[in-house]
Amino acid sequence: MKPLYHFGPFALDPNKRALFRHSKPVALTPKAFDVLLYLAQNPNRVISKEELLKAVWAGSFVEEGNLTQNVFLLRKVLAEESGESGLIVTVPRVGYQFAAEVATVADTSLVPAGPPGNLVLEGVQSTTHIVIEEEIESDAGTSVLPGSHLKALPASPSSAKRRWYIVAFAVVALAAAVVFRPTLPPPTVTRIRQLTHLGTLVHNTKLLTDGPRIYFRAWDGKDRALRYVSPEGGEVFSVESPFPQMDVDDLSPSGSEFLVVNLADRRRTSYSDDDLPSVWRIAVPSGSPRPVGDLRARESSWSPDGRTIACAMGSDIYLVDPDGSNAIKLASLPGDPFYLLWSPDSRRLRFSVADPHRNAVILWQADLASKVVAPVLPDSIDSTEVLPGGWTPDGRYFFFTAQGDGTRNVWAIRETKDLIHRINAKPVPITSGPLTFYLPVPSKDSKSVFVVGEQLRGELVRYDAIARQFVPYAKGISGDQVAFSRDGQWMVYVDFPSSVLVRSRLDGSERRQLTFPPMRALNPQWSPDGTQIAFQASAQTGAHPKIYLISSSGGPPVMATPEGAERQIYPSWSSDGTSILFSGSNEARSNRALYNLDLKSKQVSRLAGSDRLYWAQISLDGRHIVALEDTTQKLILYDVAAHNTRTLADLADYPRWSSDGQYVYFSTMYFSGPGKDGGVYRWKLSTNTTETVMKYPDFLLTGIFGVSFGVTPNGEILALRDLSTHDLFALDVDLP
Repeated sequence: MKPLYHFGPFALDPNKRALFRHSKPVALTPKAFDVLLYLAQNPNRVISKEELLKAVWAGSFVEEGNLTQNVFLLRKVLAEESGESGLIVTVPRVGYQFAAEVATVADTSLVPAGPPGNLVLEGVQSTTHIVIEEEIESDAGTSVLPGSHLKALPASPSSAKRRWYIVAFAVVALAAAVVFRPTLPPPTVTRIRQLTHLGTLVHNTKLLTDGPRIYFRAWDGKDRALRYVSPEGGEVFSVESPFPQMDVDDLSPSGSEFLVVNLADRRRTSYSDDDLPSVWRIAVPSGSPRPVGDLRARESSWSPDGRTIACAMGSDIYLVDPDGSNAIKLASLPGDPFYLLWSPDSRRLRFSVADPHRNAVILWQADLASKVVAPVLPDSIDSTEVLPGGWTPDGRYFFFTAQGDGTRNVWAIRETKDLIHRINAKPVPITSGPLTFYLPVPSKDSKSVFVVGEQLRGELVRYDAIARQFVPYAKGISGDQVAFSRDGQWMVYVDFPSSVLVRSRLDGSERRQLTFPPMRALNPQWSPDGTQIAFQASAQTGAHPKIYLISSSGGPPVMATPEGAERQIYPSWSSDGTSILFSGSNEARSNRALYNLDLKSKQVSRLAGSDRLYWAQISLDGRHIVALEDTTQKLILYDVAAHNTRTLADLADYPRWSSDGQYVYFSTMYFSGPGKDGGVYRWKLSTNTTETVMKYPDFLLTGIFGVSFGVTPNGEILALRDLSTHDLFALDVDLP
């Protein structure tokens, strides 16, 4: 007889292959039971996924997704039965840990007895006293004991027999109702309504609704302004902003106050090494701002009960009172958390985490009661960019978006049980393009989901310095990060938004696509002889970027460097074409430095004195390297022979040498406060002077990775004008 395993309110009986809670059975699939049994037999030990697969599926070849799905189901069942959501803890990149105190008990009399699937008659001394106990098959294929004893009053044998038939029939009918109960249909979108026709909504704006209004941010020139519109669409109204640079993070539960951050007021705090903006409360629709104490945070969110504000500070999440006092650290994450969202009952917090180790944006959850902080979605969601949306007010459904197949779609998860229906606990997509959607927020009546929908498109433009105007270049192709061959006859660019590499003539003719999805290419550079193109790329979703080579005539891309786990970006050819300079870092994007790849020997060497430098380009004579300094974003000139550096500019982006090697071109960071009024500049090597080449235009610019620029063979500046449309949509939904 095998012992029982007790943890919390549960008892796990390997003899009957059943899980009980307070002596009442809990439905589990056979494999889910096996996984739980192995975890309970090894409490508080980190068990690798490989070990679990061998133990549960011994001798069978199965994919890791089977294990992930069973763990997901176990977490849901255990949480629903006991409210404990953290019994099974994910150890990232390793496996799982059963975080419960497990007691081993030899006595099996504490749980109901009887073979599965049989009607058990427990006889007593009197023939007039009969106890009937039955086990029925659940919809998951696992034995379920009702756990109730039906006792007949003293009667004649024939009367007792009739009653036994009646009770048996009732039990069978109940079992049939359970087994054959219908499955709840998935949520569906019944209609899509466009609520605004501005085309200029900020694509990642938070959508906030108090019922009769939906608040959002939209571009006003190069500034982000607060607007609102009715859920039925119509006229869009402006909301006065007390700060020139302000982001609205949340709306108070009563709908009477905004929670905002003043982006122009930044400084460090004792909680973070980052410069964080101050947090303020502003009366709706307008009023004098008042600070939330001395609180500073990258982002903040108000709990539905109005008692707590959650704040993101660096890679940590803190909880504070509405006046900014009593700060308590809730969690430390592997990356920066963002889009903090509270559950309707104020007991859970969901958010995305930019995990540098996995090169992915992952949805996490923090349970305030259990203090368990862990990823939410199963690994079966094939996306490296998951962003939260929100719960319906009753908590039945949670919505999020995930990137995949070139578009970002809306997904839904059913979060509560239904006694008369089977529930599909797996996330299901409710949109399938062609628009890309962001941050779905349910309406107050749960009849609609509000989203920002976008269609991306750019136009390549050239700045005419004499006329001081921008004109289309190469017929206005939607191309970014343009580079030119040394002979000035060809160009290569990254198609926007698909991120594939394209080669063409300078007028856009003789176009040839060089790379194909799922590979995403960036920062192409021509070899000196024009036969090859070096570029950085992620070969597939979630992969770290590497340096690749491809023939300028087309063919398969080949990894230029030896295989490794490090990140490699921003290639630059030596003038003789025998080596490539690139920027390298570890998986966490730290420990940055410059490296040189010898193409003949395939040897990679680290440049002495290049610590904290990245995005580097080498001069034609090979004597100097221009690069950015990590964290400060300063423009640095590196002397190859002396291994020393000096600062050329305090703020820079996308540095590159002119074709004659006399100038270094660089831009300011387009979306930063100081940078948006900047432009493109050039520093002259011989005179150590800097001049403005192009000021940023009044219209919006865009790009694959921030806002880049190109330099034509005759020194003209190229930029990608944003012709994308971003508007507010309502998805009318049927939520069973």
